[in-house]
Amino acid sequence: MGLFGSKTRSTQIMIDVGSSSVGGAYVCYESGQLPIIYYSTRINMEPRPNETHEDLMLRTLEEVTNRLVKKGAPEVRREVGNAHADGTLVSIAAPWQETRVRTETIQSVRPFVFTKKLLNDTVRKSANVQEGWVDSGDSVIATILNGYEIPNPFGKSVKRAELVVLSSTLQKEVMESIERVMRKAFHSHDVTFTGFAPVWYRIFREMYQHENDYLILDIRGARSDLAFIQRGLLRDVGSIPHGTRALLSIGQAASDLIPTTVIPQGSGLGASYLNRNRNVQFGARVQEAEEEWIECLATLLKEFAGRQALPRTMFLLADDDVRGFLVRALDTPAIHTMWLSDEPLRIVPITPAQFTPYVRTFGTNVADIFIDLLALYHTKSTPTVENEPEILPPPVKLTKEQRKALKEQEKEAAKAARPTMGDMVSSAAVGVEGEPDFSM
Repeated sequence: MGLFGSKTRSTQIMIDVGSSSVGGAYVCYESGQLPIIYYSTRINMEPRPNETHEDLMLRTLEEVTNRLVKKGAPEVRREVGNAHADGTLVSIAAPWQETRVRTETIQSVRPFVFTKKLLNDTVRKSANVQEGWVDSGDSVIATILNGYEIPNPFGKSVKRAELVVLSSTLQKEVMESIERVMRKAFHSHDVTFTGFAPVWYRIFREMYQHENDYLILDIRGARSDLAFIQRGLLRDVGSIPHGTRALLSIGQAASDLIPTTVIPQGSGLGASYLNRNRNVQFGARVQEAEEEWIECLATLLKEFAGRQALPRTMFLLADDDVRGFLVRALDTPAIHTMWLSDEPLRIVPITPAQFTPYVRTFGTNVADIFIDLLALYHTKSTPTVENEPEILPPPVKLTKEQRKALKEQEKEAAKAARPTMGDMVSSAAVGVEGEPDFSM
């Protein structure tokens, strides 16, 4: 099978809940074949007077599920014989989802055997979920033993182990409300939730294995999310309050040529609405919004740069019709100065064409990169690491040369590590290096 090949034949429903739109699709999987998106749809959120953001999202979600049932199911049934869904995967973006990266350190004055049970217990005990939120899954994206990243760490004798954990939490009431909408529409109890950040992180590291250091800027909705990957490892995540939707809303409020109530259905986030030539007031307000967005982004980049050198490549996730506008907007001195160099930042827009080797879009359906990401994420889902029996096999005996090499590694790691007395488990800011591993 290929990079994203599936193991079983099944039909899955994919739901992408963004901050300004909701997308849905039927995706079919068959052994040895690329995932096929037989039907997909996306609806922009159009607010009504006095409607909360959460109510707006749920109403839009209901419209998406109605389309999936009334239009999508018959189309899938014609092509594959039935439209029964074996499961539903729901991705939730900010502001109803939060993602953070943390490092858990286990250190002892005496060597100990690193086990799956120790890993699971450490992650579980260190989880800190605030009231009103639920954990959508912690992923150990790297294990560093005695200062070295080890893809398969279990059974090894060490004195220091560091676990880099990607955690995602969802607002409990929102998740439960979404689940009720899904069960009402599809009469299925098999609903899986995830945050959007774990989705794009897992797929990007598969698709762009040749890229070790890069930024990912997701600016498709009401907020802009930024992530920093160094040597294949997620090091930092952050968010700023403005996205393309917010920029457009600011411009609309200042324009006497565009209605201030709702964004026209089907118009997307068109770059034409960000055209400064419409009138002076509109152009001035949009420019002000651009400058405010750039300033916020520059502040976030400064925070990242205070902890590690910034990479020179940025992947841009944005709606099709504003992608070019955003690339030009990022070409500004306020951003250039982050790198203290005249060399331009390499901005790589993510387009549907980049997913064609891995996922097929059937018929006249419009390609949707966020649905594509979800479809590929489903094929890469890995089961939770199970604890092994309490009685472990004896550690493998090392040769004299291997013991000598291990001692040298421990000496080098000890120089870089802060000394700690006794056994302890602690949390620290992300400051480790190594390539993440999902083979567990």
